Amino acid sequence: MHIKQERPKAVRTFLLTYCICRFNDRLSIDVTMLFSQRISRMYIQFDRLVNGHILNPVWHSRKERHDRREEVQANSLERYLSKWYLGSGPAIRHDSPVSDSQEKIYSIWLQGEEQAPPLVRACFASIRRHCTQPLEVLDALSLKEKIKLPDVIVRKYESGKMLPAHYADICRVELLHRYGGYWLDSTCFVTAPVPKCFVEQDFFMYMTGTKYGSPYSFVQNCFIRARKGSYLLEAWRNMIIEYWRREESHTDYFQHQLMFKTLVRHDPKASGLFEKMLHIDQDPTHVLWETIRDRRYDESEFNSTTSGAFFQKLSLRGIPVPVTGSTLYEMIYNMNS
Repeated sequence: MHIKQERPKAVRTFLLTYCICRFNDRLSIDVTMLFSQRISRMYIQFDRLVNGHILNPVWHSRKERHDRREEVQANSLERYLSKWYLGSGPAIRHDSPVSDSQEKIYSIWLQGEEQAPPLVRACFASIRRHCTQPLEVLDALSLKEKIKLPDVIVRKYESGKMLPAHYADICRVELLHRYGGYWLDSTCFVTAPVPKCFVEQDFFMYMTGTKYGSPYSFVQNCFIRARKGSYLLEAWRNMIIEYWRREESHTDYFQHQLMFKTLVRHDPKASGLFEKMLHIDQDPTHVLWETIRDRRYDESEFNSTTSGAFFQKLSLRGIPVPVTGSTLYEMIYNMNS
């Protein structure tokens, strides 16, 4: 019995594309660029496989091999982003940050602040207690009223093509693009006012440290200070928006941070402004979570541990119910009540 064999999907796609391009020279150019970009993206995976795994010396320690994989991924993605997205979006002629005494701190809990878990509500309460800037917590409805994202980006998020973390990244940058001010993650527990040295910056993010998190991600975006019109913010936003206009999925969990790295390493104007930005690593903002969260609460130890930063980054992932009397329990239920 003869069974008809279908052409592979890739062959059918190529033939259709060829036929269309034969009748449209402009489209031919666009499709050529599209194929070239897809090949560039495929190379990221190839580079990760070959240099991050196959040629990663097995006699090295587990940490050394892990660091090598992250370095390969970061460098490969930087090459891709600099080729396809650097300088994308509307032209930005000037760095023109706007000073505004009415700036706010923005955060998001899509289900509404009242529906947030106790840890998140404690973080919001800590911001209101210690910061002089007003806090605006946006839910799904108020967020759509506050910012207008391109429909294609919203559809990709709603269809599951975009991670919630990446959607939150886009929203925080868009909020600061439109209004300026500050962003704090919903899991940032504040213990002091925003330092004056940050308030005076046109743009600031913490650099990644060496002890906690993923150092290859370059910067930490759980806290952002950005005046409206800041060149670093505007150019970074353009890269992010243009990426999600074109792409159907992410290339790395920390790709938005790596876009910022690409920007400040390859855009001369951004590089100069980045050199003027304060360079402070994130380690002091993670030390409480990594050391004393489960210990019995001691006020002196708490004050000493949190003295290196104005907030501590907490997490909702894999967190057990805090033990009564522990540092985390006191933070959630007693400190800002």
